[in-house]
Amino acid sequence: MPLTPRFGFFSLIVICALGLVILPAQAQLPAPGKTYPDSAEGLQSQFEDLILLARTNDMASSYQDASDSLGIPDADVWLKANFDPRFVPQLQQGYRKALTGYQSYVFSIMLIFGKFDDFALKVERSDPPPPLRDSGFESLLPRPKDAIKIENYRFTSISDNLQHGRLPSSVNSFIYIDGRFHFVGGTYPFWVEGLSALRGPMSLPPAVMDGMTVQGIAYRKDRKVPGIDAVVQLKIDVDGKGHVDRISVRSGVEPFVETAKKYLKTADFGAMPNIPRLANAKREWDFEVAFFTPTSQ
Repeated sequence: MPLTPRFGFFSLIVICALGLVILPAQAQLPAPGKTYPDSAEGLQSQFEDLILLARTNDMASSYQDASDSLGIPDADVWLKANFDPRFVPQLQQGYRKALTGYQSYVFSIMLIFGKFDDFALKVERSDPPPPLRDSGFESLLPRPKDAIKIENYRFTSISDNLQHGRLPSSVNSFIYIDGRFHFVGGTYPFWVEGLSALRGPMSLPPAVMDGMTVQGIAYRKDRKVPGIDAVVQLKIDVDGKGHVDRISVRSGVEPFVETAKKYLKTADFGAMPNIPRLANAKREWDFEVAFFTPTSQ
């Protein structure tokens, strides 16, 4: 079963209706199964060929094949080989969704911008995010059984036709298999896309308090699941200096409640800007603190 629906005859009609460029006879179209170097230049060349194919109105099948190749070959098999079986069903479903969204995004870019002769995508390496923590919420996320080389690249559009707008710069992650790049996510690969929230300004780092591993995050309505022993839900007021000055308990039981309060009183949410009208400003959030099962040694 294919990961994504093919664009088919309707998409060919759309391409023709939007008037995408028909390449002159001397233009060199990419050969099927073409491979690329494992580098930013190689990935840029792979996308240049996608743009080239999208500019024709008689190569719909070739464009679909090239777009489909952005997905991991035999993705279901690859996921089974690289992840704990407990996570595989949800990862298979998650990857289909992530890849479908990405292919639709790429296809729409080609439709809108590809008809302009000066449109191109500049590709540059981007630093990978830090690895997953072994404690707190991140310890519960799926991770490959063995190290997988994830490559992050920043895409920037280039065009002199400013009246047509430019794409915002974006970062995507890929793996390199058999001479081609294959999409696995944004800044974070799809299996840990939740890290955007876990590492955001509303998340606190994990800590050990009263012999228990705890971590706080803006209210997500978490509950006890395997790996989480308890969840305390609170309402906090944060003063202008970034410190918690009032805590109201919404739910939780002792001794977790007192430990959660102690943990939050050590938190630093960052000071407000030094602006007179914000001198007495306070921030009020629903918050929760989770207690995690100790990692066996």
